[in-house]
Amino acid sequence: MNAQLTLLRTLVLKELDPAYFNMDKQRVDYWLAELPLLKEQVFKSMQDEMLGSLDNRLLERHLKQVQYDCVHLIDILFKYKRQPSIAAELYRLADKSFEEILVHIESRYASFFNLQNEGWTRKNSCEPGTRIRVLFSVDVLAYLFKLLNKAGGLDAGPVAHLLVSLSKNFTTPGVGEGYISVNGLTTRYKQVVQTTAQTTRTLLLKMLKFLDEEFHLS
Repeated sequence: MNAQLTLLRTLVLKELDPAYFNMDKQRVDYWLAELPLLKEQVFKSMQDEMLGSLDNRLLERHLKQVQYDCVHLIDILFKYKRQPSIAAELYRLADKSFEEILVHIESRYASFFNLQNEGWTRKNSCEPGTRIRVLFSVDVLAYLFKLLNKAGGLDAGPVAHLLVSLSKNFTTPGVGEGYISVNGLTTRYKQVVQTTAQTTRTLLLKMLKFLDEEFHLS
């Protein structure tokens, strides 16, 4: 897995950096064909580690490092404002590949992370939680931040980065001591149902009421 991640870092940090970009069409086509293969090799390496004799703590560290790398590389790609048109599809595919790796880890290994976190929580039960506890559902949390994003209240960074941050820093009544699934957040961010919209609207109206009362705006 380290070999594949090194290649992916090299691609993003060197070859795709617009300041040093010098790829021709043949090189772009090479990477377009290579990226899906690297992604599948990362998936296979993670599966092999899960089924192997690697210590659980080391395995968890590996998987979290992959998550960190993917989020970091998505961030870097987003900051490349003047992307050469010859590689437009390659930039898009690279970003998509990192998002798919994040979703794959969350969907396949979330229960593993929860098991590890349960042990940590029991050991540190006297310490206050650092995550923000909200009193509404994951659906409403995802939609609130979607509205905030669409209204221009957030720096227009990658949605995947936003969702990973929400999963790590917020907890809802139905989650308990576990972490919100990034995969679940992604689904709810993209597919909003009417009941979620109604609940969110009620919450927003309450907020507006308090604002009006505090500053006599009504």
